[in-house]
Amino acid sequence: MHELTWFPFSILATILFGVAMAFYKFPAAKAYSRSLTAFGALFVPAILSLIFFYSYLPLTTSGMLWLALLWGISFPIIMLLQMYALNHVDTNVLFPITSTTSLMITVLIGIFAFGERVTFIQGLGIALAIFTVFQFIYRRGKLQFKPLMFGVGSGIIFLSAFNKVLQKIVADNIDIHAFQIYQYIFATIVMFFIILIEHRKKWKLSLFFGALKIGVPIGIFSFFGGYSLYLALTKGLFSLIISIHSLYIFVTALTAYFLFHEKITIKKIFLIMLAVISIIFMRMG
Repeated sequence: MHELTWFPFSILATILFGVAMAFYKFPAAKAYSRSLTAFGALFVPAILSLIFFYSYLPLTTSGMLWLALLWGISFPIIMLLQMYALNHVDTNVLFPITSTTSLMITVLIGIFAFGERVTFIQGLGIALAIFTVFQFIYRRGKLQFKPLMFGVGSGIIFLSAFNKVLQKIVADNIDIHAFQIYQYIFATIVMFFIILIEHRKKWKLSLFFGALKIGVPIGIFSFFGGYSLYLALTKGLFSLIISIHSLYIFVTALTAYFLFHEKITIKKIFLIMLAVISIIFMRMG
């Protein structure tokens, strides 16, 4: 039984993260400010990380601060791009596409930048990811999205791949507890300046409270989901835990179905399953 102590934390992380990602749809569904929602979703983890990880601050290094700054700049942009994209596509389309493609790019970065070799299973996962994404974006030989959405999607994919590489460097070289404090603080500061620019001419208290109603639960789900994942990683095998975590796109699709009545077809379910399988292959390879 001791060997399975990682399993409950892995499942909890998958559920919490999946629900948080579905909540990204609220700014589109309720016409809330994306930047104010994202601010709440980052400010809450910043406070929680200070509460839980304050004792790790003496482990701070200059390298940690630079890496946290890079994360703090890139992640708010990813959030805003995802929330914008959800104005035009369903969660059960956006996240399977971006998750599989960003992981595929991460694997390719590992090959060219770090000299890693692609295993047969990883190659199979990459091929399956390409097929899955193609099936999502094409219907009867025609593209389903406007050119702007491809630009937004590309931004999400490449920045997500960048963040995955960044997190790998962090996990291998510095203390992850102190890092979380700085990553959320920097991200909150970046989002605050984005708010000042976006709302410099129109500032209403009602806008803030409406967005905060969604930003706060996103932040809570994200923080405890991420913390549960780290706990799982300290107790079990990386490949098994990350493979289970890829199931979050099912949780996101199911949550969005109940919250926003997004349509789930047999084809979408099948493609989401293929996306999960491709992620597992690329992770475990």
